[in-house]
Amino acid sequence: MNFSYLFIILLLFINNVLSYGYVGHQITASIAQRFLLPKVREHVRELLPKNANGNLYPIASWADRVKFTPKYRFTSRMHYINAPRNNPPDSCTVIYTPGKIDVLNAIHNYTNRLDPKSNLDFWSRAEALRFLVHFLGDLHQPLHVAAKFRGGNGAKAIFEGHNTTLHYIWDSRLINKHIRELGYNFTFSDDNANNFYDGPFFEPYVKYIINLMKTVWKQEVAEWAVCNEEVEYIFEKETQELLKPNSILFEDNNKQTHFEVNSRREKEKYSLNKKQTSVSCPEFWAVPLNRLNCQIVWKDYIPDTELSEGIYYERIKRTRIVEKLLAITGIRIAAVLNSLLG
Repeated sequence: MNFSYLFIILLLFINNVLSYGYVGHQITASIAQRFLLPKVREHVRELLPKNANGNLYPIASWADRVKFTPKYRFTSRMHYINAPRNNPPDSCTVIYTPGKIDVLNAIHNYTNRLDPKSNLDFWSRAEALRFLVHFLGDLHQPLHVAAKFRGGNGAKAIFEGHNTTLHYIWDSRLINKHIRELGYNFTFSDDNANNFYDGPFFEPYVKYIINLMKTVWKQEVAEWAVCNEEVEYIFEKETQELLKPNSILFEDNNKQTHFEVNSRREKEKYSLNKKQTSVSCPEFWAVPLNRLNCQIVWKDYIPDTELSEGIYYERIKRTRIVEKLLAITGIRIAAVLNSLLG
């Protein structure tokens, strides 16, 4: 087998790995990991496979891998919610129907199944953890809460010269582009076929997002886990503030619940108010997420046009909406797990 052929295979492999099904979900799980209570971290470790080493990110995309298997085919409609009255960018609405098979009800279902009070067996709760982490991620991709052109899957577009769809741009290509633009070169070795899933290649991007949480969004973070449909997702402010190493941030003495998270190089402190925070409220969170389809996702979209430049992409870069959605998802995953298992 010649080198050129091997190189093509490698590129295809990288493109598959760097999809939202892997990296996007792994990033949100990695952010959530930093904000788990120590007790919750140990509880989560017990429910994870041993080769995860106590980390959430290796199981974050499991639900995508199994949804086409006979056993889990019934979950395929749980990854999104159709919003039939939607016509973005002109109108954006989402309707929550209890008991319907969609991502909102799936989050409620697997939240209940993960609860220790459910008295379910070990595998049922371990399975619930995998689904819950994943479905919370799916909820925060705006096109998973929109019906137009099958959530953008039927909306043709061009991104960085490649023919694609609007859904795939928001699932994958925006994240890939932003990771790449950080200038971090990741490598893999032949004797470690799984090291694409080990985290180091997206870790600089995670740290970049954490820095934004400590600076640009510092005053907003505590509200992200609150069940409030008026949560603001778009933030126009630019900042050049740099973080000091080993500084303790996310500290608010007026909040009632504090927990510390040890990362590799620093301590991070964040606060949640239990009186204001529900275990899980996807029907509230879905409202502003759906609204993003009018504000950003479908705004200035023209079929078969280049979307990695011009007014469309500049709005994405200026608002840092991709990074903000990943950050919000991570905080909400942590908040739900802390409330359930803490």
